[in-house]
Amino acid sequence: MSMTTEQLETCLASIESVFEREAEFIVAGNLAELGELAKIKLDHFNALTSAIESGALAQQSPAMIKRIQQVQATAGEHSRHLEAMRHGLGRILTRLGRMQSDTLVGSYNEYGSRVKFSDSVGGFESKA
Repeated sequence: MSMTTEQLETCLASIESVFEREAEFIVAGNLAELGELAKIKLDHFNALTSAIESGALAQQSPAMIKRIQQVQATAGEHSRHLEAMRHGLGRILTRLGRMQSDTLVGSYNEYGSRVKFSDSVGGFESKA
């Protein structure tokens, strides 16, 4: 079943509003909020993709087509930012892991041996 112009409008407006929030979270580096938004964004994009595949664009105006292209361009741009954030986070976690295994904190036990600083990552890696 093909989406009506009105349904397509609603779908695009939802995606555009998700992108506005996503841009704010990217700038703020707010990973938790970005994670929650990802599912909503995916649902909207699945609906849009299904509409396009079912021929919903055949009777749309050039302005509507341009708006859809803009949404696709923004999706690509945000995807690159998110990938860069993931990559940066991965590098930080790798460095933390190295610090944990390579360095000993300047604490000594009662026998005069250095005490290893363990769990410096604190399980953060498993949630990322």
